Amino acid sequence: MAPFYPLEKLRKIPGFEGAIIVDPYSGGKGNSVRYFSVAPRDNYMRVTGLENLFVGGEKSGFFVGHTEAICTGSLAGHNAARNAIGMYLLQLPTNIAIGDFISYANQELKEEHADRLKFTFAGSIYFNRMKDLGFYTIDKKEIETRVKKAGLEGVFNKKIIK
Repeated sequence: MAPFYPLEKLRKIPGFEGAIIVDPYSGGKGNSVRYFSVAPRDNYMRVTGLENLFVGGEKSGFFVGHTEAICTGSLAGHNAARNAIGMYLLQLPTNIAIGDFISYANQELKEEHADRLKFTFAGSIYFNRMKDLGFYTIDKKEIETRVKKAGLEGVFNKKIIK
């Protein structure tokens, strides 16, 4: 990951032909802004105090990495769709890694100096916790078994808005 992505390359990606980069602070030296602020949220990924705003990725915690953004963003989007049709929201249980990750980070972010913490599956605070809890594995069958046991197999594959 680089702190700058050349605009001429970005515009070659379909859908980004007219992209612009607003760069008020770095004088053209960079365009990556990270860890700026985190929205307080619940474990449904819903912003505290708002019924219809959901967040994922770095906006939902000081999360580092694509996997973390995909997991939290998928849950946020899924719950936003559920909320839009008046359906109950999904909270992932703490007996699977992503559910524990979301809950643990949310709890830790309420502590003093939380703005100094970074959470990731690949290292740092959460990686150690994941190993301690026995969540760290590359065995796909073991992961599938945990998800099935939690009653979540295929949960994101189900069409909720028809």
